[in-house]
Amino acid sequence: MKRLFCLVACAAICWTGPATSAQVAGGAANLVDDKKAKALLDAGDARFEAGELPAAMDLYKAVLDRYPVSRWRFLARLKMGKQFLKEKKFDLALDQFRRVAVEDNKDADQRGDSSLQVGICFFEMGKFEEAFGELRKVIKLHPGTPYSNDAYYYIGQAHFKLGRYGNAIEAFKNVGTSIDPSAQEAEKLDAGKRLFVKIDDKDLSAQASEAGVVVTVETTSGDKESVTCFAVTPGAPILMGSIRTQLGEAKAGDGILQLIGTDKIKVTYVDKQTADAQLNVPRSKQILVVGNARVKVVDGAFAEAVGAVVLDKPTFLLVQDSDRDISAKSDEIEVIVRTKRVIEENPESEKAEKPANTIAAALEAAEKAEPVFKVIDEKRVKLVEKPADGAAPGAAVHTGVFIGTISLARQSDTPNPAAIVAQVNDILEIEYLDEVSLDSKPVARKTIAKVIEGNLNPLQVANAKINDEELKFKTALKTSEALKNIGNIYKDLGLTKQATDKYKQALVETEQVARSYGALNQRLLEQTYVQMWKIYYAMDDLGRAAQMCLELQRRFPDSPFVDDALLLMGQVSQKQGKFQEAIGVYRRLVALKNSPLAPAAAYAIGECYEELGTTQKNKIYYDEAFLAFKVCFEKFPNSNQAGDALSKMAEYYYSKEDFTRALDLYEEALQQYQDSKFIDVVLYNYGRCLVKMKKLDNAVEKFNQLISTYPNSKMVGNAQKIVEAIEKRKASAGTAN
Repeated sequence: MKRLFCLVACAAICWTGPATSAQVAGGAANLVDDKKAKALLDAGDARFEAGELPAAMDLYKAVLDRYPVSRWRFLARLKMGKQFLKEKKFDLALDQFRRVAVEDNKDADQRGDSSLQVGICFFEMGKFEEAFGELRKVIKLHPGTPYSNDAYYYIGQAHFKLGRYGNAIEAFKNVGTSIDPSAQEAEKLDAGKRLFVKIDDKDLSAQASEAGVVVTVETTSGDKESVTCFAVTPGAPILMGSIRTQLGEAKAGDGILQLIGTDKIKVTYVDKQTADAQLNVPRSKQILVVGNARVKVVDGAFAEAVGAVVLDKPTFLLVQDSDRDISAKSDEIEVIVRTKRVIEENPESEKAEKPANTIAAALEAAEKAEPVFKVIDEKRVKLVEKPADGAAPGAAVHTGVFIGTISLARQSDTPNPAAIVAQVNDILEIEYLDEVSLDSKPVARKTIAKVIEGNLNPLQVANAKINDEELKFKTALKTSEALKNIGNIYKDLGLTKQATDKYKQALVETEQVARSYGALNQRLLEQTYVQMWKIYYAMDDLGRAAQMCLELQRRFPDSPFVDDALLLMGQVSQKQGKFQEAIGVYRRLVALKNSPLAPAAAYAIGECYEELGTTQKNKIYYDEAFLAFKVCFEKFPNSNQAGDALSKMAEYYYSKEDFTRALDLYEEALQQYQDSKFIDVVLYNYGRCLVKMKKLDNAVEKFNQLISTYPNSKMVGNAQKIVEAIEKRKASAGTAN
């Protein structure tokens, strides 16, 4: 039986939902603690949306500190990690993401998202080989999710940056092909998102060839486009194609599917031969155009969301809802605007002095019972669809963005019918009924803003004195980090003196924190040790760097940076040529439970034995290196180092002229580690083995695969020479015959 599926890329977002209240992570968290943790998380979100990032991050950290076993800790870490990633603090981001992608977290959506973010971190750091390993794990462990599609995208981008254009194209072809098997047929399309078409037809792939199969996409408003579907992999029975959609007047044949809010989309292809021997049977699928509405309070330019509105001034409202764009004119919608005020149990308490606007006050407020509000005033406001920027007068309006204003006024004897009554510290709430959406029933979309006095213009303060001690020393650490980074730039430019000066300035800033505030705040003290060993390592003062690593381990044995410290200590010893000492440190790291750096340490042990074999001219060390690489591969088969270890094992067999075993390992590497940095070396050595085994035609095939797939590889020159020699030998043999 043949079937046609039409997929919407954005629909994948709805396939996996957040954990339910029953899905509590391991630990002894109770419902009360979970509720308080959620209140802190929501308070952090409110600060984040208002642009108060330091305050938001402190509230997220408070979730971890106060409720370490609450299920909300994972979401707090995920939010912190994404902010660290945005700030390019990759070490901190990786630590948070790795703590989310654990088995204790029962939310599969969070695990998939965090695993993807780990891969993105490595991609942004330029560590493409590590990124490949993490992204392939996402594809393997989270199939049928948007995270898997994103993983293919970043794999393609990484290959492109490395100049492996063939591999990049193969990865990009798979973007959008990861489909949730439990939700393959999408009934709704969010206008503006890409429409994916999937055809599952076993006999169709043979007909598709390189030209693909063309399907027709039509809308009830008059647009008609053709979409070509190709097999996701050569010979596969599944074909995929896609087309971009946007709100607008129908323009048939322009390669873009124009939609309006009332549209229905019909996708049709002709099944040339069915299972019951019928010919040219049309198969079709219909999709409804919808859009999940978003409600915002925005600035006067209707551009940026704001978290507060000013009393006695206009408030600007915006709703984005693509399915309410139903005509070429500026369509209208209606929202409910209300002001709410907290019910005070003891009005006299308001006369007391208000608490300072500090994080501590925010924490206290967040942990209180949820406030009870009473409605002060309520009005219905019409919003009008906004024309596109730069649109000509009288042009059709198809934006799906609706805007309007309402004034906030104080209570008076002569009320303004066009304004809504409020006072300072009230809450302004905007509610919009999203009748048609990706959800199965109408949803009330809401947003809130706090009513304040004055204006929303930020104040610029020069030479401000920092009174808060913790903020002062956090600033010192940030200054130290900036100085270290400047030093690294000077170092890369060969300006040794300038680099050293910056490193010394960075040390002064860091040591100031350790001496002045470290005894009072252990978290900051831990950060100073981490910062200092990074500075010493950058200065090539390896002895002091190792000393700081030991101090970090002694003072903070449970620190998430202990893994990094051990790895750095091992690298310091390895760099100094103290290979036995390095092996001992690496083994301590491998023994740590669930350490993400254990595979790197296991691989480094093999490297140390290789270097011992080279420096001491002792072949026994090469045997030890082989065993170390074997342990790395077998103990950490899904790690980024597994492929490298496999390649090293194959090289060992090649050196022993055990070509059959070497070929088995090379073949396994090609199958399982197609993204790894050493695949060009694998293909080259694969060809050399085949030459040794006198399988010259097969050898030429591998060398040509290397030349075409990795044209920038250092191995290409030698491969071309070998191919030319083989071809000459075959030609001379043919002449002799």
